[in-house]
Amino acid sequence: MIFPFFAAFILLAVAYTAIFVGRLHTQHAVDSVEVNAAESARVDLAASSIESSIDTAASDARVAVTSRAVRSLAEDISERTLSSAASVFQAQVTNKPSIRQIRYIDETGREQLAVRRTEGGVERVPTARLQDRSKHYFYAETRDLEPGDTHVTRLDLEVDATGAIAEPQQPLMRVFAALGNSTGARAGSVVVDIDGFRLVEQARQIIGSEGYLLLNAAGGYIAGPSDADSFSFMSAGPSFAERHPEAWETISASDSGHAMTSEGLYAFSTAYPEHAQVRLSGETHEAETHEHPNALKVVSFVPAAALPSASITRDAATTAIFIFGLIALATVTGLATHTLISKRQFRRSIREAKTRLEAIRDTLGEGLVVIDPDGRITDVNPESERMLGWTREQMLGRVSHELFHSHPEHHVEKAECELLAVARTGVTFRSEDEVFQRADGSAIHVGVSAAPLVVDERIDGAVIVFRDITEIREYQEEIRRLAFLDELTGLPNRRVLADRLELAISTADRRLTPLAVMFLDLDGFKEVNDDYGHAVGDEFLRQISDRLRGCLRNSDTLARQGGDEFIVLLPELREEGEAEVVARRIIDGLEQPFVVDGYQLRAAVSVGIAVRMDGESAETLIANADDAMYAAKQMGENLYCVSGRATVGQA
Repeated sequence: MIFPFFAAFILLAVAYTAIFVGRLHTQHAVDSVEVNAAESARVDLAASSIESSIDTAASDARVAVTSRAVRSLAEDISERTLSSAASVFQAQVTNKPSIRQIRYIDETGREQLAVRRTEGGVERVPTARLQDRSKHYFYAETRDLEPGDTHVTRLDLEVDATGAIAEPQQPLMRVFAALGNSTGARAGSVVVDIDGFRLVEQARQIIGSEGYLLLNAAGGYIAGPSDADSFSFMSAGPSFAERHPEAWETISASDSGHAMTSEGLYAFSTAYPEHAQVRLSGETHEAETHEHPNALKVVSFVPAAALPSASITRDAATTAIFIFGLIALATVTGLATHTLISKRQFRRSIREAKTRLEAIRDTLGEGLVVIDPDGRITDVNPESERMLGWTREQMLGRVSHELFHSHPEHHVEKAECELLAVARTGVTFRSEDEVFQRADGSAIHVGVSAAPLVVDERIDGAVIVFRDITEIREYQEEIRRLAFLDELTGLPNRRVLADRLELAISTADRRLTPLAVMFLDLDGFKEVNDDYGHAVGDEFLRQISDRLRGCLRNSDTLARQGGDEFIVLLPELREEGEAEVVARRIIDGLEQPFVVDGYQLRAAVSVGIAVRMDGESAETLIANADDAMYAAKQMGENLYCVSGRATVGQA
């Protein structure tokens, strides 16, 4: 009596443990996919945000070197030309919180003009405090820049004239744009100093403070696990590469991905500051062949203790359920062996065991399909009916391939179906990229695990377990979509605008039609934020964006440049004056007051127009529109100016 009991209990315990552990592993796989997807989305978005900020600064530098006031420095350095250029620098620093300083450095490395942000506001640096930068590494890096080219330096701490780290510590990243004179020769550089604190913190806000790391290309800390580690590479402190060589080997080898170590999960992505010029020009492949000494690795870390686990002892509830199941099995086994004294009782125990197995099958959280060696369905569970929309009766006897791979967009020939092959070859199959068909004809993305069904030592079919991963895929696609839209207004971002502008220029050259770029800057928006708060300011911007869209054609593009600045692309104009009609329509459209959170607010706008008539490049059009906007702003509110004209138009 005792021996049959123990033999039966051991067999059932092994089967129960296998099912229980298999369920834990399935759930662990689902949880791991979700954690990996979430962490990858965060670091990819953070890296994209850093590149976007750097691209904005690079665009500002290029706009500066193409403005008439700054170009005059290449021909004549006098108090008149310096004052004119300083006005351009002051406007850019004032309107761009991420810019700490803009300087003009001549060909000898001497600062001739500098405008910086201070606690008291934006001011021009006195001539006596201008410095010789010819000994600094970043000057040497930019000696070979051609006029119009840009270069982005590494992110490090500002140093004083002696080379020591300046106090208080100020992290900077510098964008150089080479200035050319009337003969095309280089005549110094415009340098935009990006506030490094903002770059570090904007990624931290996306990823979260816990587990956030920002590393340089050598594995040194820029933002470390503690304040003492941040920028430790400048003081010969221990680097991430030295502390975590296993993780760094994976992180340094590719642009993005995951590094799983005994410490936990590292998700990473890479931002390339030095590719700002390539991104702004719309190129995509040239950068792949270059070294990346200034690359930034955005890393999130999830400790091993916080990761999903497939262990039976991962938590008290799981352990309790498993032990309760073993106790239940022991009880059932005892009862079963006790009934061996009669054939009827034995058969009853078999039926009870079958019922319990069916109950386990029917309560699984994944779909389960059993097929015979010919691929026909012999059994399904209720979760399969729920996910696929077919009834059990509709699926039984049907060739499973019609469910697995018959959707038109994901068709696979029956002879090539790896799921059906499991029932013939006995080779286990797993995939996270399969497509099944629902009863309504729609596709469902699933993760699949298929194992052979062995009866009496021969393959008698296969057991297929699948789970719905459609939401995970949709979440990943939503993250990618956000990378191309402005988060606040839902308008296209600068990357989308650059692509559409290049396409519009190609079309205009082919059809010999003009196009126009409009640069819009809201007047007095900062006071709205100061008086009513950023929540009101954000809603104000959203309402303004909606009204601006209503003033444009479906073929026009409205993009948010950043802050309270917008850019409008007007492709395929019939005549040059059509852009002025749109400008007046925009100014008139914003004339009616807005009601935001109970407050009645008015919007005023300065509009700069650049019409492409003589083959101007995208950068030149944007720069000309920006210059025209500043000219309009200097004349008052709700005015527009066309580039190249002395007269400011008014609606």
